[in-house]
Amino acid sequence: MSRFLRWPGPILWVLLVVLLGVFAARLSDTALAKSLTADEPHYIGTGLYLWETGDYHFAATLNLHPPLAYHLASVPLLFFDLGDLERDRAVSRRLRTRGSPSAETIRFVSRIPFIALSVWGALLCFLWAREAAGDLAGLFAAFLYTFSPMMLANGALAHSDITVTVFFLQTLYTFWRWMQRPGWIRAGVCGLSLGLGLIAKSSGILLMAGVFALFAVLAWRPWQPSPTLPSVGPDSFGRRFGWLFGRGSTMLAISLVVFWLGYGGSFGMIALEDGPVPNVPLPGYIQSLLVDRVINAGGRIAYLLGEFSDRGWWYYFPVAFLFKAPLAIVGMLVAALATLGVRRGRLGWVIGVPSALYLAMALFWLDIPLGLRYVLPLFPLAFVFIATQLVPIDSLPMRGLAAVACIWLGVASVRIHPDYLAYFNELAGGPERGSEILLDSNIDWGQDLSTLARYLAKRGNPQVALAYFGPESAESYGIAAVRSVGCTPVSGIVAISVNVMEGLYSARNPFARPKPGCYDWLRRYQPVARPGYSIRVYEIPER
Repeated sequence: MSRFLRWPGPILWVLLVVLLGVFAARLSDTALAKSLTADEPHYIGTGLYLWETGDYHFAATLNLHPPLAYHLASVPLLFFDLGDLERDRAVSRRLRTRGSPSAETIRFVSRIPFIALSVWGALLCFLWAREAAGDLAGLFAAFLYTFSPMMLANGALAHSDITVTVFFLQTLYTFWRWMQRPGWIRAGVCGLSLGLGLIAKSSGILLMAGVFALFAVLAWRPWQPSPTLPSVGPDSFGRRFGWLFGRGSTMLAISLVVFWLGYGGSFGMIALEDGPVPNVPLPGYIQSLLVDRVINAGGRIAYLLGEFSDRGWWYYFPVAFLFKAPLAIVGMLVAALATLGVRRGRLGWVIGVPSALYLAMALFWLDIPLGLRYVLPLFPLAFVFIATQLVPIDSLPMRGLAAVACIWLGVASVRIHPDYLAYFNELAGGPERGSEILLDSNIDWGQDLSTLARYLAKRGNPQVALAYFGPESAESYGIAAVRSVGCTPVSGIVAISVNVMEGLYSARNPFARPKPGCYDWLRRYQPVARPGYSIRVYEIPER
């Protein structure tokens, strides 16, 4: 093997530990610096309720989401003395206002499991790329993962996005390892990971579809036979199909056991009188998928390039990726795809088939895309693909270009800390102009009330008129909010969330919008500050 692919062991592991350590430190600092995003309080409080009651009702309790992220967000709180705190479905608000533990403590500790899970995802990227293409490829993949603003933004939040992303990666990695040596233990590990992916987020159903697609390819595609993988031939197809059916059934059975345990030992069979499939008993998980699609398609608005739509755009995610992903990553992905014509991919269809299926569903089935985070599972797969395709790099100029791209990515990633959610690349004009292209969780998810509080504290904590999109109260951060900003002009210091200013959501309500042109009176002024890039601060003179 080339000397560029295999590094001395101690150096390799030291560099890996440094990468993971810096990544964990940046995630932790972000978790401390940022206020709760719109969905996090529900995850934290509902998790406590689930541990206490075992009530897994798909709508009233879980709000149409699988339970794993709820459990993870609340696990650290099980080690605190919460006294006589009543554990019901409304526990989240009481938990954050009781004073002990403090709201800051609750916010940080609830994010710790997801930080750990994010670091595990970086290690998975390293292991997969290293096994496929050598030590340098492993470090390359880990670097792309740990310096990606998308992974840094979502890895510090108590939410299901990073959860399903890591188990998506883990399932495909364990499936690939099973292919290399198809034993029962490896099949079981893959089934376990698949089950965790299913209870991580509703989009985990696409992971199961991806695994089924991989089995279909294995059944029909000519394959280099191994001692345990039957070859293809006129007399062997049936034997091969039966062999694959047995292994696939094992993975499916184990994943369903994990699924059943994740829902408290029940599939939650429910029949809805007026649901999408009236009076037909279905598992709560399936009812969640059907009802969620109806609710979101009927009550939400998407935004792209200055336009609003209740139908979405099939090209939403390509545009979002082009403007939110660092240009260094965009360039490296293009280069990696270009190499497929001259060098056969080391991972090929094991990454390509599930990724294509996931992306197709996101482009053509999802009516209301609310952020690039909806395709977050594709990012680690892209990092592994880039690393395994571009290593080894055959020429000195290409190595130089790769080094420049890595430095470019590193600088862009460090400069935006800790405002990763609002990252936009140079093509978009940076985070200052990001709202001209995308809104919602791409830039403003309620994460910067704490950032605004620090900004106002430096100014002596003056009174402010506030229109904030997010779940927390201004008073909990010591902000002297004297009134809400509405359609009527006011004077003094005004702070307004980008989602509200641009008319996507009204303050605190993602299912309502301000009146058209409500905040046009503010557009006559230039903001004096942009805390975290998701809130704009104006100084309006007396009329």
